[in-house]
Formats: sequence, C-alpha cells, structure tokens
Amino acid sequence: MTQLSSTVLVAACCYSSLVVAQQTTTLNTVLVTASRTAQSVDEALASVTVITRKDIERSQAITVADILQKTPSVMITNSGGIGKASSIYLRGTSTNDLLILVDGIRVGSATLGQVSIEELNLSQIERIEIVRGPRSSLYGSDAAGGVIQIFTRRGVGKLTPYFSVSAGSDDTSLANIGFQGGDQNRWFNVAASGVTTDGFDAKTSGDDDADGYHNKGLQLRLGRRFDAGHEVEGLFSITDSENEFDGSFAISPDLGDTLTKVLAARGKITVSEAWLVDLSAGRSLNQSKSFVGNVFNSRFETIRDSFTIQNDVLIGDESELVFGVDYVSDQIDSSYTYAETKRHIWAGFAQYQFALGRSDFQFSIRVDDNEQFGSHTTGGVAWGIPLNDDISFIASYGTAFKAPSFNDLYYPNSGNAELSPEESDAYELSLRGKHNGVNWQASVYQTTFDNMIAWAPIAPGSSTWKPSNINSARIRGLELSADYQWQQWSLDGNVAFIDPENRSGVNKGNRLQRRADRIVNINIDRDFGALALGATLHAEGRRYTSNSNTSSLAGFGTVDLRAAYQFAPAWQVRAKLSNLLNKQYQTVSGYNQSGSTALFTLAYQPQ
Repeated sequence: MTQLSSTVLVAACCYSSLVVAQQTTTLNTVLVTASRTAQSVDEALASVTVITRKDIERSQAITVADILQKTPSVMITNSGGIGKASSIYLRGTSTNDLLILVDGIRVGSATLGQVSIEELNLSQIERIEIVRGPRSSLYGSDAAGGVIQIFTRRGVGKLTPYFSVSAGSDDTSLANIGFQGGDQNRWFNVAASGVTTDGFDAKTSGDDDADGYHNKGLQLRLGRRFDAGHEVEGLFSITDSENEFDGSFAISPDLGDTLTKVLAARGKITVSEAWLVDLSAGRSLNQSKSFVGNVFNSRFETIRDSFTIQNDVLIGDESELVFGVDYVSDQIDSSYTYAETKRHIWAGFAQYQFALGRSDFQFSIRVDDNEQFGSHTTGGVAWGIPLNDDISFIASYGTAFKAPSFNDLYYPNSGNAELSPEESDAYELSLRGKHNGVNWQASVYQTTFDNMIAWAPIAPGSSTWKPSNINSARIRGLELSADYQWQQWSLDGNVAFIDPENRSGVNKGNRLQRRADRIVNINIDRDFGALALGATLHAEGRRYTSNSNTSSLAGFGTVDLRAAYQFAPAWQVRAKLSNLLNKQYQTVSGYNQSGSTALFTLAYQPQ
C-alpha cells in the first residue's frame, strides 16, 4: 500500500468504528502524567492513551517502539530492526521534542538530546502513559510535542514467580523471569530479562551480513505504605546491550555497546486529608561505546541527577492546586573533548484545576532557570465542558521550549555554542464522547515552532555546516480515534492526518522531512473462551527524506496476526505473525525493515 486514500481512512474511522490503537483506554483508567496528579482519563483535559500490561501481552510486541507505533499520531523510524536506532515522531514533532520519563525520572543522553527507545526493555514495563501536545508548563524542556511516561512493574498479590520464553524468526529469542507480590501496604517485584537476535542485513549498501542485537536487563521495585498514608519506594533498573551494524568502514561488524541504569527513591507524605507532598530523587546513567571491528572508536556518557518536591493541595470539593520545584543536573563525559560538560536547571511550577458551573479549567505555569540559557517561562490553559450527556468539548493552548543538546552546542568541529532554545506554541480543539457503545474522540491541533535547530552552511556557498536557529515550522493535524466492544469482539483503532510544513528559507512550503502525512491503525480481537485471536493493520503515507522534498520513501501497510491459548489457569501459549504479506519497505532511507516473521511464546503468570 503506497498511498492511503483520505476517503478510505475517514470511512474506516467514522463508519466502521475501527479506530484508538490496540491499547483501548477505558474511561475509568487512572493516569498521572497529563497533570502530574492522579485523575481518570475522562477527567484529563488532554489527549492521552494508556497502555497496560494486559495490552502489552495481548499485542505480543517485542520492543517499546512496536507498542507505541499503534497509538494515535505516533510514527516510528527505525534503522534496521530490533535494537537499531529508532526515533518517535508524535503529531509530527521530532524525538527531541518528546520527554520520556521512567517512573517519573528523566532518562536519556544529554549529548544526543533524546532517549534511545530501542534500549528500553518492554518486559519490565507495567504501564505506559502517552500525552499528546505540549507539557513544558509542567515538565520544562523536551516536552513540546508531548510526554511519554513508562512505569515499571509493581508487585501485586501473594509472592509468586512468573516467566516467559519466546523464540522466532532470525534466531530471535526472549526470556523474562521474576518474582512479585504485594498488597495495599507492601509491594515487591524483581525481574531479569534478555533479548537476542541474529537480525537481518539492516543496510541496503555495504556489508552483506546479518546485524544482530543482544540485550540483558534487571529491574527491582519495592515499596511500603504506612498507616498514616505515608509511602516510601525504591527503584532500580539496568540494561546492557550489544548492537551490530554496518558502519562507514570495510570492517564487519561494527559494534555498539550501551549501558543504561536508573536508580530512584520516592516518598509521599500525607500532611492532611487535603495536602499531599510527593518527593522524588533519581540518577540515570547512559553510556555508549562504539567499536570498529574490535578496535575502540568512541565513548559518550551522561549522568543525570534529578530531584522534585511537589505539593498537591485540595481546595474545597472542586479545586486542586499543584506546585513544586524540579532540579536537573546533566554531566557528560566522552572520548571527544567538549567545551562544556555540565548543566544545571532549577524550575518552579504551579497548576490550578477547578470547576465552575459545568466547566472544568486548568491553568499551569513554569519558570525554568537554565544555567546555559537563563530563564524561560511557559504556560498552559485548558477548558472542558459537557455539551450533553454523551459529548464533551475541550479547548487548550500551551507554550513550550527545547534547549539545545550538548552535541548541538559543543560537538567537536561541528557544534554551535551560539544556539538559542527552540520555542513553540500549540492550540487544540477536541470532542470526545460515547454513542451506542462506541467511545470516540476527534481532535484538531496546530503547533508552530520558531528558532528551530537545523543544519545549514556557516556562510552562503560554504561546505561547512553547523546547527543553526534558521527554521520555523507549522504542524497541523486531525486525529480520530474510537473503540467498540460487542459480545466477545473488540474493535478499535485510530487515524491521523498530519501536515508538517516548513515555514522559512528556501524550503518554505515544503513538508518537514521524515514525517508521514497519514497514519492508520485498525485492530480486531475476538475471544473464544481460552482461545484469543487478533489482527492489526498499520499503514503510513509517503514521507520525504530531505527538506527540499526531492526524494521520498513510499507509503506502506503491514498486517499482523496473533493468537493466544490459555491451556491452564497460569499457563499460556502465544503465536504472532508479523508483516504477514511480506511488505518490503523503509522508514529510514537506506535501511531495510523486516519481512514476514513469526514469534512463539510460552508464559507462566499466576493470577
């Protein structure tokens, strides 16, 4: 499928009701990321998706990118399969404009300015919350496009073991084993996991060989709640991976070695029935090394320390005030020499949520004091009102900014220390409701960027390029989603139309590169007692590989089939066929995607 007809997509959404992704969000699901406080999905004045552990297991996804790709307005680019470099484009914004948190802790590389999502371990995840739209007024830099928060697994029930093993195409195998237990006052989970694959030839040129990937990880989470309502919790995770890839030299294979650690502690103090204080502190480590053959080539390391004090204060029955302080410290080390290696950020934030008549309002403001760029103030406002018993209307506006990464500023011989932060603002109008058992939402939005960072010649005609604040852009979009349950059938999916336009320079009027203009997901599941069957269609339109729009990658569509059979109360076997029609396509120019593959799983999970 090289092109997607708008008529077909709208019909699929509006008439067949095959629309939110495979992760159907029920209205009573609780989330915390959209407003930094606990609230149900239908209370959130933002476009959100919640992916549960049940959704992850049902999808039989291997990577975090796999599961995110089926959610509204998410597009993933990947450089050749499992473990290869991947980027997330949320509503047409880039990976650098997306904040990713793990249990509330900022993670990622300060040199790259983003999180390597290919390194995140899906088997250790309990829940993922995706908030679409700017959240800088609550979270600061990196949240211009939205926030994805990943929550690791938390124990529940009596102390029990669990495990799963998988094997499939390209000599791919996965294993996960752990122990969990807990109740309202105590919880505990410890798990070890591993992923290994021989992969396939990722690059269309260069070495003709399979490019493998190997990852092993450990995760620990435990906590205690006391009678007065106070809580304390500790978190630790580590992943270590080895990645084979085709590099620039005629030595095979080139190797990348990445180590990621997250250590955090959290505490909640119940001052009174109306006042809760949330304390958190964490350290994340990201270390990457590259080798040409067996010869060391480069090393990059980020140590990120963070600390938060947040106060949640109820004011009467209809209002809540949230305020607090964030602190982030980035420190980098590398085999290359950077002019600066440290950065500290202090921030104060506040949010007021209240009801007035039938309307709900949310106002938020944040001031970030960045050691390198000074003070930046961002804000947001949202208004929601029920139009009748079944339909609600939501309008929102928010501003955001993105600080340049250390590579943007100081990478040897190519950084630009004169860069300014990117700035943006966004508007969104949404309708959401329920009709004849169909939960649905329709949203239109516009985001504009100024001072966008892009590579450009240092002078007209020069062959030397550096990052520069040269671009402005406007991204407009329409997002439709719905889900429907009928007897043992589950129908859901989403469709997005995205118009990401360059608004400056010689490329003014062109579409921003790497962004597809249309994305659709359709999902069907059916339970037959112990047997569950499902199918998913994912399709994307054409994308350009340059801002000049002179070269492009064709659109594509893939079909996945899956089955699961519960042959005993705690035992399940699963099977998945991905890219059933063996579609040959690319999401990054010059890098292959996998053809048809199969995966088989045996899982033991006591209830």
